Amino acid sequence: MKYNNILALQLFAEGEGDGNEGNGSGAGGEGNETLSFDDFLAQEGNQAEFDRRVQKAIQTAVANAQKKWKTLTDTKVSEAEKLAQMTSEEKEKYRADKAEKELADLRRQIALGDMAKTARKLLSDEQITVPDEIIMSLVCDDAEKTKAAVEAFAQVFKDAVQAAVKEALRGNPPKAGGGDNGLTREKILAVKDRTERQRLIKENMNLFKE
Repeated sequence: MKYNNILALQLFAEGEGDGNEGNGSGAGGEGNETLSFDDFLAQEGNQAEFDRRVQKAIQTAVANAQKKWKTLTDTKVSEAEKLAQMTSEEKEKYRADKAEKELADLRRQIALGDMAKTARKLLSDEQITVPDEIIMSLVCDDAEKTKAAVEAFAQVFKDAVQAAVKEALRGNPPKAGGGDNGLTREKILAVKDRTERQRLIKENMNLFKE
């Protein structure tokens, strides 16, 4: 029971001395017995006071945890402020995670650059030359998906060229894009849906001539 007695003394160290001290000395004087924690709580008023102090300690711990969490997740808080809220172990993990994320971002940028070179070569092999904006709209960090997107675009491009040639041979000028419909190259490239974007590119090839 020695640990329980120490805990009781800690919880009641800030006052409440009169009644408790009397009870404690009385128990110690008779047979020199050590007062158990359960016996201590059984004394009048001690259980309620113990519960109050435990509840207060819990509320303080929760409030501190919430404050720390808010600081660490607030994007407006500086890195120095976030680090100030962390333990040594948390700081080490935070810095390691940050370095790992920066390395992953760098690797992804390098991978996208390599994919862009590959995509440009694939299109060049098909006698197709397009601006960088189109190249970057086709590539991703997955080689197979990039290849599929480039091949699909190349097919759309060639189909559009053939359709324009046929119209020209019939004496009808190719359908112009970006005129009455108000489309621009930037608007077309901003379309999220890849199928719709490729359709618009096909219908407005004059906007993508270098």
